[in-house]
Amino acid sequence: MELINGDRSLNLGGARQRIVLAVLGLNINRVVPVGQLIDAVWGNDPPTTARSQIQICISALRRLFEDVGRPQAISTRPPGYLLQLDTTDVDSLHFAALVAEARRQVDAGTKADAARTLRTALALWRGDPLSGVASDQVQRAATVLAEQRLAAVEERIQLDLELGAHQETVSELQGLVGEHPLRERLHTFLMLALYRCGRQADALKAARHARTVFADELGLDPSEELQRLERAILQRDPALGTTDERPPAVVPPPTPKWTPPPPRGGPMVVLPRQLPASITDFVGRERQLDRICRLLARDSDGDQVTGHGMPIVVISGMAGVGKSSLAIRAAHELSDQYPDGQLYADLRSWDRQDHTAKLLARFLRALGITGSAIPDGMEERGELYRSMLFGKRLLLVLDDVPPDIQLLPLLPGSSSCAVIITSRVRLTGLPGARLVDLELFDLAQSLEMLTALVGPDRVAASRDDAAELATLCGGLPLALRITGARLASRPHWRLGGLVHRLRDEAKRLDEFVHHGLELRSNMELAYRGLGAAAQRLLRLCSMMRAPDFPSWTAAALLDSSTFEAEDILEGLVDAQFVDTVQYPDAAPRYRLHDLIRVYAAEKLAETETDEERTAALSRVLSGWLALAEEAHRSTYGGNYTTLHGTAPRWIMDHADAVAYLGDPAHWWETERRALIVAVRQSADAGLAELCWDLALTSVSLFESKGYFDDWRECTTTAYGAAERAGNRVGMAAMRYSMGTLHMFQTRLADADACFGTALEIFTAEGVEYGGGLVLRNAAHIDRLRGDTASMLAKYARSLEIMRRAGDRIGEAHIMRSLAQHRMDDGDHRGAIDLLDQALTICRETGCLRVEAQVTHRFAEVYLATDQIELARQALHRVLRIVRDTGDRIGETHALYGLGLLRHREGRPDNATMILTHTLERARQLGERLVEARARYSLGEIALATGRLTAGVAHLRAARELFEQLGSTVWHERACSLLAEAALLSDDPPDDGAAPGLTRQIPLPA
Repeated sequence: MELINGDRSLNLGGARQRIVLAVLGLNINRVVPVGQLIDAVWGNDPPTTARSQIQICISALRRLFEDVGRPQAISTRPPGYLLQLDTTDVDSLHFAALVAEARRQVDAGTKADAARTLRTALALWRGDPLSGVASDQVQRAATVLAEQRLAAVEERIQLDLELGAHQETVSELQGLVGEHPLRERLHTFLMLALYRCGRQADALKAARHARTVFADELGLDPSEELQRLERAILQRDPALGTTDERPPAVVPPPTPKWTPPPPRGGPMVVLPRQLPASITDFVGRERQLDRICRLLARDSDGDQVTGHGMPIVVISGMAGVGKSSLAIRAAHELSDQYPDGQLYADLRSWDRQDHTAKLLARFLRALGITGSAIPDGMEERGELYRSMLFGKRLLLVLDDVPPDIQLLPLLPGSSSCAVIITSRVRLTGLPGARLVDLELFDLAQSLEMLTALVGPDRVAASRDDAAELATLCGGLPLALRITGARLASRPHWRLGGLVHRLRDEAKRLDEFVHHGLELRSNMELAYRGLGAAAQRLLRLCSMMRAPDFPSWTAAALLDSSTFEAEDILEGLVDAQFVDTVQYPDAAPRYRLHDLIRVYAAEKLAETETDEERTAALSRVLSGWLALAEEAHRSTYGGNYTTLHGTAPRWIMDHADAVAYLGDPAHWWETERRALIVAVRQSADAGLAELCWDLALTSVSLFESKGYFDDWRECTTTAYGAAERAGNRVGMAAMRYSMGTLHMFQTRLADADACFGTALEIFTAEGVEYGGGLVLRNAAHIDRLRGDTASMLAKYARSLEIMRRAGDRIGEAHIMRSLAQHRMDDGDHRGAIDLLDQALTICRETGCLRVEAQVTHRFAEVYLATDQIELARQALHRVLRIVRDTGDRIGETHALYGLGLLRHREGRPDNATMILTHTLERARQLGERLVEARARYSLGEIALATGRLTAGVAHLRAARELFEQLGSTVWHERACSLLAEAALLSDDPPDDGAAPGLTRQIPLPA
């Protein structure tokens, strides 16, 4: 961690000051509570002067920022402090912004640009993040940063391979595979790169190496993806060839050999030249312009360069995306190749009645037919029109074509002509048409347009404000053009001032007006073209706050069948009001552009009553709850281990629900962001009962994936909603949830306090089952503290309640925990009996997640009784289950157990590799107890193999963690082993085993 001013690195002060700066730096532009800073510096044992010492650190850091010209960088904001810096001032933020930009470039199809952007992002890294900052909180964040870097490296390599740079990536991949042998994606990249270099034998050797690594270290076969790649390499599958992205060739418009002379005698024939003026500051659509010009290009003889028949290009996109500007620019570029004229019609303002017939009359007049020579009927007009155009090289531009127009009569019948059409609707039914879909501008294109309109100096002087302006315009060219024009006409305006005005969402559309350009009227015209049902759905969709949403939410908003709602939703997609989003292995999702959402929200407020809006939103939120419950039931084999409230549910057809859920683990992951937003929205809407129920049900996701920040946010949000509503059961449920989170993070005092409050409220409210859930987890806290009597009493009461409530998985959980107690007492037979009962319940209910936990406990028993082969089989079974179900926490525990197994098998090198990998995963997930135990085990292995210095370092780190966690038994073990190591310190062996260090290490509970 460095603070650099110019070319000078500043002194950051002592250890505490560095930790405070690191935490503030990890939360740039977010308020950091004082309690979080205290926790980062001192952990669970802060001194009484902690707050005043934090204030001293803040004062010193403020002076540091004053010295570099940033006196306002750190401000006091209740309940803590705020460090405000620009994105480009902080390497980690700049890195994240560049990675996000690269992903947008991939989505836009510009992979070469994305690869360059990722290289720029990765060049910001200069070593291990936050090294030397002695804080568990900071180091956990550092582990996440390191994982983000490695993910970006993988993304960049994938792009390099797709762009044909296989030769250049081979040596890098070989090094990465050596550093990270358990990352399967790197193995697949190396195999593919070697194969594409013509090294099939080496590629297959790399596949065999991957198999060996996963078999030896994890006891598993590689994934199906790696096996498919291996088979494809073996069979020399042509599909493995390169996928170079090459820019389309630009065909320069040829100069015609001749221009037809005017006729001799009679009236002068005026060739139609109806194109509007092209904009001079055309930016951002060069690739699409090149493609249109290639599709419609003619050679010097007037023959088509590509294709046969009359060429037609349809440009589609949402309102304001720049369809007309592109069409007109392309028509001007092509005008010399169509010397017999250019016809143009803007159809947005045409009367829908008989507009095709009226347009034909207008075109005939432009071609010299006037008065009574124009037939009355549309059919005859069309025949005359096509006859007039036969053999002519004429370009027709139909701008903003509505979906219901009779288009075919307007098309020339001669292949010598060409047509450009723009429409919000993709006119896929038009025979022979080539489609050009216009996407929104990315950040670079948006800034390019603003620079062209406002001037490079003003944009360069306020780069961050310009970037935010581009974001607030949503990449919509019309919004950018209006914004740029306003700034250009007011040179005294600061860009930041307009940013401030646009941040007010309720008035944002009011700002997009300038001298005849207006975004709202543009959207209004498109909105009027929708049917009543589509208009209503668009308005209701504005209430969806999640980044994207599945199709069933449309049915909930409309309170209709799924099929009916999907048809209306797809109509909005066709009309370019709604975008589709496609994630891997998932059904299409939908989203509204920010500015369309603002417009739709305006129409919603004008049209629907408060009661109608609340009812529609409640249906969607209760639909999320119903699906989350179904996912939980599928995961746990029934409605087990969680408490539910009385909020009504919007229930879709069961077959639809099953189809939407598919694999529950995948569904949880896909809908994670949407569920968090749903909790927030239900709290804001005052739906407290629904809010706490959804937050508690979602723990199934947060717990298994290690999403502890999401867990904390949802629980805090729902507790606040329940407290405001006076919903005591909801308050107790959220105290229980927060206590469970503290238990997972081994914050025993905090967990105790939450469980105590929850149990008190549940008892007072007569919610016996809620109290049973609390007692089960509170007993686990007692076990960690070594309070056996209290633990057994709570487990007994909880078990009785679970059986009365019919919670079979809750019963299995308790049996598994009691089996650990039997093991601690040396009663391995009794432990096996309890585990057999628990395993039977799991298999009868189909609860794989708890089956993995029970099987893991079996492995512990087998290790304790020297049944190594049975332990190996059990751990491999656990690993298969947790990977199939996406249980990242369970996988971390299983890997820890596998490391201990390897140590017992006499394979210390393999054990060290697996335990190091486990340590990294535990830090990333915030699993502090596994982190501490992995440290302990690494320390023991190091001592046993003669690496005294490394062993002592691991054991000291483990001892400190156990002390912070309040784990008395493990703290004593670490102290005892350190004492044994001290006996060797006078004469540390260079090699060979340290005597007396052969103890067995229990697996984590």
